[in-house]
Amino acid sequence: MNMRMRSRTFTAVGVLLGALLSAAPAYAQGGGTGAFKWYVGGHGGLLSFRTNLQDRKFIPAAGGHVLITAKRTGLLLSFDQAFGSDEQTSAAYQEVDTTGNVVAGGPTAYTFQGIRKYSAILLAYPVRNRTVQPFVGVGVGILHTTTNSAGFYADGSAESTLGSSGFGTAVGGLEFRVGALSAFGMWQITTKSGYKQLTEVIQKKSNGDPLLTRYDYGEFLRGATHTIIGGLRFSLGSARETGNTDGD
Repeated sequence: MNMRMRSRTFTAVGVLLGALLSAAPAYAQGGGTGAFKWYVGGHGGLLSFRTNLQDRKFIPAAGGHVLITAKRTGLLLSFDQAFGSDEQTSAAYQEVDTTGNVVAGGPTAYTFQGIRKYSAILLAYPVRNRTVQPFVGVGVGILHTTTNSAGFYADGSAESTLGSSGFGTAVGGLEFRVGALSAFGMWQITTKSGYKQLTEVIQKKSNGDPLLTRYDYGEFLRGATHTIIGGLRFSLGSARETGNTDGD
């Protein structure tokens, strides 16, 4: 990504998050989310990633989430879909006979149209105040590329293996209350996807023993992904039957 495009990307992110943050002073009724409540909401922003064939790129992303809060902690369950267009990546393969000789091999090019991410994150609220409420968190999740190009396997098993990964994640952000809603801006980083391998017997002897085995290996995404989002959520009510729920 050239410097001009990168500058425009970060400007767009700044406008998105700035619009939410600028509304807080005029409408704030309390800092961030309240304690012991359920929240649901939506969010949007940008997801950044790299592949074996592409340098870091930013694509639009949107999703939804559920937040369950305690006094100074919360559980965030979120879904994100990022929208790309013919994103280029590659993996490698080898075909090996029964003697261990490699009879064929090399790189295989793939494309995908998006990235889908599911996250479960434990949040901590170190400060409760009446203006802006910061939060941090750690968690885990599952990420995979979507609408992959056709590969060697008709059932798409290579693409689902090489384009999918579990991850660890860390987040940080700010929350504030806007009328009946809670607004937030958040940054999320995930760990790299890591090496994957798919093994398949593609030819067999007459007695059923393997004759030729194919190995597909690598990963569609390279390194960590970053997501910068802003969003709104509203309360569904108390997450417990008794106790203080005013968030102070």
